[in-house]
Amino acid sequence: MRVNNHSPRSGGESPFGLPAGSDEFFVGREKECDLLRNAILREKSFMITGPLGVGKTALVRKVLAELPPAIRRRCLYIGTVKDLQDLLRRLIRALYETEEPSLRRELHLAGVSKITFEPWLKRLSTSRMRGTLYRAVEGAGCRVFLDHCPRLTSAMARVVKELFWMRQTPVCLIPTEEEPQTAVMMASHFFYWGESEQLRLGPLPLSAAQALLEDCIERFRLASLDLKEFREQVPELSRCVPGAIVKMCSLASDPRYQYGCRIKTKLVYIDCLISSRNSNDRKRSPV
Repeated sequence: MRVNNHSPRSGGESPFGLPAGSDEFFVGREKECDLLRNAILREKSFMITGPLGVGKTALVRKVLAELPPAIRRRCLYIGTVKDLQDLLRRLIRALYETEEPSLRRELHLAGVSKITFEPWLKRLSTSRMRGTLYRAVEGAGCRVFLDHCPRLTSAMARVVKELFWMRQTPVCLIPTEEEPQTAVMMASHFFYWGESEQLRLGPLPLSAAQALLEDCIERFRLASLDLKEFREQVPELSRCVPGAIVKMCSLASDPRYQYGCRIKTKLVYIDCLISSRNSNDRKRSPV
């Protein structure tokens, strides 16, 4: 078990385009880390599923950060996408940022510079973006991570299949679906993936959840409060889901959730549920 001891950050992005701070409260998951790392090194396509807040993004971030630099530079992390064109643009943009040689050559021949890259990309048709993407990844040794992946349309699924079947570019899907079975059916229907292509994350063991809770108590400066009931109730109410534990501690640090030296744990829990549902709805809805 390991708890990351950096201070909380307020937002922004980190290397690979990952949300800053997504690994700040990472605890345990040694077996899952090994499975994910081995899949990446073996250039295997796969899918990570699990309930909302269970730590899928944090797992990806932690494993990517510990890869050898030469491999890490070729890992393209793409967050929530709206549609097929958004997916293609973001993949091409990620390849451009890695200074992929074949893409840079194509852009040089087309007279596209750093200044004109974004306008050029926005003008491309869907078919031209597909062609540019497929040429760029050919032999590039990239791995693609599609996080908060929406329910794929047939057109989006064709691009993903082209990447890992024809262009030897492994793809990791991290679906937004709260119900893992929905994501599994999607992957089976589009990609014919079986159990060996799936990594299922569940709640933390109680001991790991308690360790995470203690770390959050320290980071959110709650130790001066009377935490007897809070310590007892948070693992139970959160069902040992790490995202819920972190969110509850974050809310508890707000004086509105405190009375005297105690925490209104049930109110914290209710507002945590509401906040999580609203956040998930935003990820599902096109912008």
